[in-house]
Amino acid sequence: MKIAQISDLHLTADGAPLYGRVDTEGAWQQALQRAVSLKPDWLILTGDLAEGGQESAYLRLRASLEAAGCPYALLPGNHDDRATLKAVFSEQPWASGELCCQRIEGEKGWLLLLDATVPGSEHGEFGEAQERWLARQMSRGWPSLLFMHHPPFEVGIPYMDGIRCRGEDALRRLLAEYPQQQVEAILCGHTHRTVSTTFAGHPALVAPSPAHQIAIEPGPLAWTPEPGGFLWHDWQPGERLLTHLVPVRLAEKHPYGL
Repeated sequence: MKIAQISDLHLTADGAPLYGRVDTEGAWQQALQRAVSLKPDWLILTGDLAEGGQESAYLRLRASLEAAGCPYALLPGNHDDRATLKAVFSEQPWASGELCCQRIEGEKGWLLLLDATVPGSEHGEFGEAQERWLARQMSRGWPSLLFMHHPPFEVGIPYMDGIRCRGEDALRRLLAEYPQQQVEAILCGHTHRTVSTTFAGHPALVAPSPAHQIAIEPGPLAWTPEPGGFLWHDWQPGERLLTHLVPVRLAEKHPYGL
């Protein structure tokens, strides 16, 4: 299964540059073009799709995804609005209830999209509702990739660590109830940087933003115009997961020997 994971688009209501300087619309279009050129089986967007959860931003996003012509699924982030996202993307197979969770069933494995956002807050929370939904999916026994917006682990940037997904001990306990191979990786966004680590013995990755990144240097929270990108996952369920960091700019190809 070939999966393009794009996170933290931060599209504005009218398409204007974010903060007056960051062309999030252009970055999204570049990322989408690059991802589609790789011919993914699925395009997974892991949250912070619209800077303020505006309907106009979601409508533009939907139009661009439909024009791209590849299957896609969405998660909300802390900048999104659940109700508006569900209304604009009403055909998505959302789970029942308030959470914007989804399950994508592949031939040999599942993609589990877990909504751990807390309306009105920057941090996430793995609470009782999230635990019930994830436990139901895991009880079926399929090899899975778990997608979340907020990482349930520290990334080494103090401010971002303060607004990560809380309730991580409950998530650890749930994962420990099942074979280690059942959740083959935990794939997140939110941090606006590429981060690789482990969580409860599972590989864990954070996708960058296609637009602006969070500065890694010590000091107050700041953004930086470092190059944007997305993650390309090449997954063989039960066997292995390969992940590439892909820059958003469509690069020229130069055959060796020429």
